[in-house]
Amino acid sequence: MKNKDMEYQKAINYIIDLIKDGKLVVGSKIPSERDIAEIIGIGRSSIREAISILRGMGLIESRHGSGNYIAKDCNKAIKQMIEVMLALGSITYKDVLEFRRVISQAVCKVLLAENNIDEETISDILDKMHNADTKELATLDYLFHIKLINATKNSLFITIMEAIAGVYLSTIVMINQKMNDDDRKEFIEIHSKIYESIINKDEEKCMYYLKQHYDLTENKLM
Repeated sequence: MKNKDMEYQKAINYIIDLIKDGKLVVGSKIPSERDIAEIIGIGRSSIREAISILRGMGLIESRHGSGNYIAKDCNKAIKQMIEVMLALGSITYKDVLEFRRVISQAVCKVLLAENNIDEETISDILDKMHNADTKELATLDYLFHIKLINATKNSLFITIMEAIAGVYLSTIVMINQKMNDDDRKEFIEIHSKIYESIINKDEEKCMYYLKQHYDLTENKLM
C-alpha cells in the first residue's frame, strides 16, 4: 500500500512540477497517462488515481474524448477546501470574516498607492444599498468589496476572494438579518466612508472605517 501511495504522489508531483516550470498553464492539455507512465516509470493505474485526485481538487478538468486539461477555474479548489473546513469545524465563519478584514486592509493600502477604481460603478452600488432588502444588501456589499479587490489587479487577491465568495455571501446574509434599521444605516454609511477615504488617499480613515465595518459584522455574527 505504501509503494502505491508513493506512486500516485509521484505522479501528482510530476504534474505540479510541470506547472511550476511553466510547461503547463491554464488550459494546457496534460501529457497522456501512457506518456507520464513512461517518463516517471510508474503504472497507469497510479496515474489515473493522481489525475482523479487533482480533478477532485479542481486543478484538472476532463474533456470527453479529448483528454485532461489544467482547469481554468482553479479557485474551485480553494472554495471546496474552505467549505470542507467549515463543515468539519476546522474553521468558523468568524475566521472567514477575520480573513476578509486582513485582505481588505491590504487592498486599501494598494489602492491608496495607485487608484484604479471604477468610481461610477462603486457610486451606483452605494446608491442601491439604501433601498436594498437583506439579501440584496449582502450582494451589494460583496460587489462593493470585489470591485475594490479587482481594482488592485492583484491576481492572488482576486482568486482567493472569488473562491470564498459563496461562503462570504451566506455569512453576510446571516449578519444582515440580525441588523436593525440603525445598524443597516451605519453599515451603509461605513461603505461610503471607506470609498471616500480611498478616493481622498487617507489611509488612517480607510483603516478606521474598515475596522468599524468588520467590528460591526463580527459583533452581529456572535
